[in-house]
Amino acid sequence: MKRLITGGAACALALAMTVSALAMWVPSDTTVQNLNGVQQYIKVFTVPADTNPEALIEEPFEYEGFTYTFAEITKQEHTVEAQKEHTETLVVETQKKDLVNVLEVLTPTIEYDNGHYSGVLALDHTAIRTEPAGYTSGSYTIRETKEIGNLDSNDMAFVPQTTVKDGKTLQLETVDWQVQSTALVDDVLVPSSYVAVATYAGKATYSKPTGYITTAEYRGVVSCDEVTHVTYTVLYVGAKASQAEDPAQSQSGLADVLADHKMLVLGGVAVLALITVGTALFIRTRRIAHAVAEDEENAEEEQENETEK
Repeated sequence: MKRLITGGAACALALAMTVSALAMWVPSDTTVQNLNGVQQYIKVFTVPADTNPEALIEEPFEYEGFTYTFAEITKQEHTVEAQKEHTETLVVETQKKDLVNVLEVLTPTIEYDNGHYSGVLALDHTAIRTEPAGYTSGSYTIRETKEIGNLDSNDMAFVPQTTVKDGKTLQLETVDWQVQSTALVDDVLVPSSYVAVATYAGKATYSKPTGYITTAEYRGVVSCDEVTHVTYTVLYVGAKASQAEDPAQSQSGLADVLADHKMLVLGGVAVLALITVGTALFIRTRRIAHAVAEDEENAEEEQENETEK
């Protein structure tokens, strides 16, 4: 019983595969017409988008006394709109990092088109990131001037040799002595106090960005026209078949139809062959089972006869 079921399933599977394969080549519509004196045979195929159109073109064939030869093939795509979310990243350079300067460089929207999907994307202000592009370093001079007054004399001992500014230690560079007050000594005015104007200097280094890089994201919905299937129209032009041709080439209308659909005929023959083989196997199995049953019955009768004796 298991073998019979398996054989039947195999036949059904083979039949389904054969019909599916043949359906790929069967035209959805055929038209035979005479247009303005030109005999035409038109076959229309509705197939998946990735079908090779050359596979639909047949070699010259005969039908009802005409020999048809391929003339042209036309294509019609059937589409449906598809949409999806998309994010595009844009990188720009600016001299400053403040948002106002950055937004002057970034546009509110951008056009997106990758050859398949297209649409308009809008700037996402929450996804803007700015960081230094690099750094440059150097040095500069720091100077500080101090006045030291009420000095009895212009002695350098009263002037400190260093001072501190912005955390940097500066060295004494120059001193300008000025008379702060005078006194009369023996009818002569002489300085009685001095002011020291001391200038200090020192070197400091710095590091600053050479510029800024801003990474921005644009988001939106993009769409495209997806091709779901294609309709090919294959045109054949016919001419009267020559009478001098081999008589085997001139067939009846039924023979022309069979030749025109030879793949269907071959598929049907293959299916019939599978069914015939399966039926033969089934009948043979039944005969073998029947013979085995008869042998068992004869053996039982002989055993009973021996027992009675």
